[in-house]
Amino acid sequence: MTSHRLSLPVFALLVGLGGLTAAAPAFAQTAAPAPGTATPAPTAATPPMHEHHRSAEQFVAGRIAFLKAELKVTPQQEAQWSKVAEAMRLNAKAIDAARAQKVEGPQTAVQALEGRSRFAETMAKNTERMLTAFRPLYQNLSPDQQKMADEILAGHFHHHHAFN
Repeated sequence: MTSHRLSLPVFALLVGLGGLTAAAPAFAQTAAPAPGTATPAPTAATPPMHEHHRSAEQFVAGRIAFLKAELKVTPQQEAQWSKVAEAMRLNAKAIDAARAQKVEGPQTAVQALEGRSRFAETMAKNTERMLTAFRPLYQNLSPDQQKMADEILAGHFHHHHAFN
């Protein structure tokens, strides 16, 4: 798989998280270390913790908590929400697996296009998984919750982000 450097909004979309612009401040708060704690030095096992180096699985935990809080998921919606959270986790694993298959060194144009094609397949599968999980929850959200979901998730789809 080719190495793809994704913008944070595109990364979020691929993981099935929707627009990140509204979530960036909340994510930054959840990603910061606790006061008085040192951030461990990056190693092969723990890569640098810049947004574009953070594994999807590391990123998605904070995003799940943020979305649950913003949507104000009720106890009655918890079972449906857990399916959405699981879809997000599976999507994150798929993104991390795709990243792990990157091709090192120079590539031919054909190799680059093949890599983009495989990545697009991952994106399509992630989108379908998220839709399958999210649709039943969305149908049972209150009008205020739906409005918040629309602002956070649907707003992203009004902008086109190209792969870099």
